This record gives sequence, C-alpha cells and structure tokens, in this order.
Amino acid sequence: MSKINPSVKAFTVLVCGLLISFSYSARLNGLLILVCLALLAGSRVRMASVVKILIPATLAAASLFFAALLHTGNAPGAPVTGSLNFGVMSYSMTSVSNAFQLALRIYAYAFLGMLFALTTDSEEFIYSLMQQCRLSPKFAYGVLAAYHLLPTIQREYASIRMAYKVKGYRITPLSFKPIFSMLVNTMHWSENVAMAMESKGFDGTKNRTYSIKMTVQWYDYCFFILFTSMVISAFIFL
Repeated sequence: MSKINPSVKAFTVLVCGLLISFSYSARLNGLLILVCLALLAGSRVRMASVVKILIPATLAAASLFFAALLHTGNAPGAPVTGSLNFGVMSYSMTSVSNAFQLALRIYAYAFLGMLFALTTDSEEFIYSLMQQCRLSPKFAYGVLAAYHLLPTIQREYASIRMAYKVKGYRITPLSFKPIFSMLVNTMHWSENVAMAMESKGFDGTKNRTYSIKMTVQWYDYCFFILFTSMVISAFIFL
C-alpha cells in the first residue's frame, strides 16, 4: 500500500467513503473493514497504532449504537400487555439491527481513514498534490513547514512549562501563560522560515523542479478500479 500514489489512494478512499454513505448494509461495512484490515496487515502497519485509533472510534460507535437503540419508540399501534407481544419484539430486533448498522459504519470510516493515514508518507502526499492535483506550491510548502514545526512546538511548550515551574509559578494543564509564550515563539519561527524560503528564491510558481518526483503507475489505476469495483459490487448485491 505504501507504493500506491498518495493522490490516487486519497481519491479512492473518498469515493468509497461516499459510496458507503448511501448504504445501510452491515455486510458491506463488514466486508470493507475486513479488506482494509487485510491491506493494513499486508503493509506491516503496527497494530498498536491501529488500536490507538480504534479506541475513540469504539467510543463513537458505542455512543451511536445506544443512541439509536434507546431513542427508538415502541411499535406504532402495538399494545403493551403482560403476554408476549411479537410486534414489539420484532420491532425491537429491527431497532437493534439499525443501531448495529450505524455503529458499524463508524468502524468502516475509521478503517478507510487508517488505510490512508497509516500507509502514506506526509511529504509524498504533499508532493503528489502539487504534481498530480496542481496544488499551489506556496500553500503546499506552508503546510509542510507547519508540519515539521510541530515537534519543535511540543518541545518548546514543555520547556516553557518547566521554566515557569522553576520560577515558582503554579502551572496547570489549562494555564494560558505557557501557551501564549509558545504562540509568540511560533510566530517568530514562521517569519524566519518565510524569510529563509524567499532568500532561497522561492516565489510560489508552479514551474519548478522537485526533489521527489511522484508519478501514477499502472498499479495505481488497478488499485482504484479494483477497490471501487469491490465496493460498488457489494453495494449492489449485498
């Protein structure tokens, strides 16, 4: 999966996500989850990363399941008596099925997102957007600069918190002082990066050479056709 062109992979995920939004089939969502899980395993993705992402997805799926289950009324016109009421029982089973389908869709979207995020290099994705999707280099390199500044911002925030503690200030997780200092330093760094890019001759034009050349190969087309065809076939026949 890591060899697939990032733009083609992103477009495939978006198309499949749009297709499953029109279906309530639990079989379709289950098939998509199994296929994504197999592709992730074949790409040697760390299962710890998958589990970390599935924790919030599980909370969202459970919330949606119980919300759909508990906020469904009784069967219309079905009297509630002491004896078994098969109309209410069948309606309740339908409610469970609908709630399960909605919850399973959360997992389907989560696995589609993981299939892209965990098998795609961020820099290659930006280069692919510039070369295949004609994204403006000025915007693309700005995103790359912000992405590479994130580790520095984290270290700076920890350093500022430690400095305040050394001075005797009481710092809580919601204290605004270290955040404000971090934002000021971040603005200075962004100005330095902008001046450095201009001094190197960067003007944001599209006619430029790239250190990483991204191309669309035959297997990229095969991946898009096979993956979307599987989802469309499951959408029709399941």
